[in-house]
Amino acid sequence: MHAVQVQKRSVRRLMAGGLAAALGATVLAPPVSAAPPAAAGTGTTEAARAAAAAERTGQRVEVLSARTELTQVFAKPSGGFVAETAAVPQRVRQGDGSWADVDLTLRPDGAGGFRPAVSPADVRFSAGGRGPATTLTSGGKSLTLAWPGELPAPVVSGDAATYPEVLPGVDLVLRATHTGFTHVLTVKTPQAAANPALREIRFDLGGDVRVRRDADGSLRALAGTAEVARSAPAEMWDSTATSVTGRSAAGKSSAAGPGAGARTAPVATAIDAAGDLVLRPTPGLLDPARASFPVYIDPAWSSGASRWAYATSDNFTNSDTTRAIVGFLPDSNRTYRSYFEFPTSSLVGKHIQSAYVRMKLDHSWSCFATPTYMYQSAPIATTPRTAWAPTLTTLRASASASACASVTSPQPDAIMNFAGSNVTAAIRTQAATGATSITFGFCACSDSAGTGEGDQNRYKKFYPDEARLVVDYDSLPGQPTGLQVGGQACVTGDRVALATPPTLSAVFPDADAGQILQTAYELLEIPASGSYDSSTPRLTPPAGSAVTAGARSTTAPVTGVLGGKAYAWRARSTDPAPYGLLSPWSAWCEFTVDDQPPTVTVDPVTNPAPPGQFYTYKLRSPDPDVVMFRYGWTSPPTEEAEAGTTLGYPGKTVSVTLTTPAYGTNTLYVAAVDSAGNVGYGSLVVQVDPPAAG
Repeated sequence: MHAVQVQKRSVRRLMAGGLAAALGATVLAPPVSAAPPAAAGTGTTEAARAAAAAERTGQRVEVLSARTELTQVFAKPSGGFVAETAAVPQRVRQGDGSWADVDLTLRPDGAGGFRPAVSPADVRFSAGGRGPATTLTSGGKSLTLAWPGELPAPVVSGDAATYPEVLPGVDLVLRATHTGFTHVLTVKTPQAAANPALREIRFDLGGDVRVRRDADGSLRALAGTAEVARSAPAEMWDSTATSVTGRSAAGKSSAAGPGAGARTAPVATAIDAAGDLVLRPTPGLLDPARASFPVYIDPAWSSGASRWAYATSDNFTNSDTTRAIVGFLPDSNRTYRSYFEFPTSSLVGKHIQSAYVRMKLDHSWSCFATPTYMYQSAPIATTPRTAWAPTLTTLRASASASACASVTSPQPDAIMNFAGSNVTAAIRTQAATGATSITFGFCACSDSAGTGEGDQNRYKKFYPDEARLVVDYDSLPGQPTGLQVGGQACVTGDRVALATPPTLSAVFPDADAGQILQTAYELLEIPASGSYDSSTPRLTPPAGSAVTAGARSTTAPVTGVLGGKAYAWRARSTDPAPYGLLSPWSAWCEFTVDDQPPTVTVDPVTNPAPPGQFYTYKLRSPDPDVVMFRYGWTSPPTEEAEAGTTLGYPGKTVSVTLTTPAYGTNTLYVAAVDSAGNVGYGSLVVQVDPPAAG
């Protein structure tokens, strides 16, 4: 005989340690606040250190890790950042990872030649003798150019090596440029110009390339299908000076390029059967009766496309790429426009506060301020000269200045800023659409039809290597990710069940790493319909806090939530002044508060057996969210079994087999654990009669 008595008790508690992990229950921790940013040098990003230093010193501080050959980024004392981007390489990364400013000054290379001190182009000039006069290397492939004779030792000055008297009265001048080199024959006298050797000039080409001549006279050096270098159509110019009185010699011709009043002419090019370069100058510009000496004969080679180009109304090739020209020059009856392409990839997704283009004016025809107009334009087709002309699509800004070379009162170089809401709007569009570059065209015309472009007073020359796109920006905080409620990950389409009011937690990203963000939350009770929107009443959410960009922030437990109800929450962040930009809201995370412990019962399936023999019990709970049962002969029970289902029973069940510890009265303790971590307890008294005496 045995008697069965069931006793039930319910206890609400949280599981801890390994059980919590095994059962997916919530472990409550004390509220966590985002740690303040570490001091400089203790693990914060360089951007954060630069921002802190800028605020502390009142001076802008460069973010060195953002430096490229074209761009520098500075943290501003007032918050946010400013990017200054050039169209001409400003610096070159060294072998040790550092950057060095471009310096085209020629230095001995230790191997019997000369190289620019710091150059974006890998170019080398000869120290004289036979062999290549210059070698240009790109992508591991080389182009060599040699004078068909022995070169004298050069006279080196700045970026130029001058090889005197390669022909009687003719010097060969090699100049290093940002993208390659130029080779100019300087015909110094009328007597030198009479030399028949100047009617057909040959240079030996070699290296890893074959050189192809295009229909317009331009040249391309190819290694397979890869372009190693290119040359624009060759030109020549004389030393005719401007005829306007009161002007200085600021526009005088040199080996660097033609002066303002120079007469110019094309130079025919050919590649002979041996693959070498043949130049045929225009005879008229070597005629002493028509030319002013020296006369210069030049093709320029580049190892890659530049980010700026000029266009001329008569498709003249201007060999002087040290200046970007805008406007009409009556001496040559030629009009110039100049185009600059600035990369904008780093601005994608940023908040653009303002933007402008800064140009440095070298020379103006007029000694009083005249306008130049900046248009957003179609991309540059070819460099250094592009066809007349990429479409001037939208007038973005204009600026006026002068820097004339008057003999009586010469004016200094001038800064011209092309600014305004239209420029900012253009860059905002680039940032919003993910565009990788923007091209601006500069001309003397007040509209795209060319109005005013024939006014000589608008003629100007700018320094292309001083052109800058200056953008004041801040990164938009990113959408919060990694949402957790009560320490459990939020899963779209599921509700997290919790036994007590939970903490809310998320990761708050921002591309400006190290920036301090302010978090904020929205909380609502989910209506019976299960749907909610912007009109659904909001509850009081937990307070937000400061968090370092990219870090996780956790709130204190929410208040005002009730058992048996369902809730939803989301998060966003705000970056610091002066912009106070808001991130997008995160996705919604849903949870329920289930503070009721489940019911549990236990029934014997077979009759209790004597100690040492197994028999079976069935544990049951009518609560469908039970995930685990526990059982054992001690309280609280510690043996575990995963809850399952039984056909025809709406709740959860499990069968367990065990032995009775002793004859007499024994108590089997059981528990049911639900998905929220609530634990309901029960017990069964098991009576095992001892064997009969005798």
